Amino acid sequence: MLELDKRQEALLRLPEPLAFVPKLAAEIRRDMPERVQGLSEQRLREATERSYLYASYELGITSVPLLVQWTKTDVGSGGELHRNADIDLTMRHAQNPNLKAADILSALAATGRWPKGGN
Repeated sequence: MLELDKRQEALLRLPEPLAFVPKLAAEIRRDMPERVQGLSEQRLREATERSYLYASYELGITSVPLLVQWTKTDVGSGGELHRNADIDLTMRHAQNPNLKAADILSALAATGRWPKGGN
């Protein structure tokens, strides 16, 4: 019998990227038009999908609200979250990726230099 660990179960509960990414990309375009104005719709969807998959499957973010906020912040910053090696290492070594993601996003928003990916 196939047994899944908690992380695998959480990943299976996430929205299906094919259906979710276009909606999230549209939300990013609506909420951050100045940050993504240079991206075509196709490029925006690609950037959104890349960030969503990286955050969920590579970093282990499984809370949908945090995943949305992380993706919006990453896409709105031109991909800085997924290109930052320090953030990547911190997330990959986190005991609780969702809690660590919330900490990182709060700290980045407090600096005022990063786009706020929240609602």
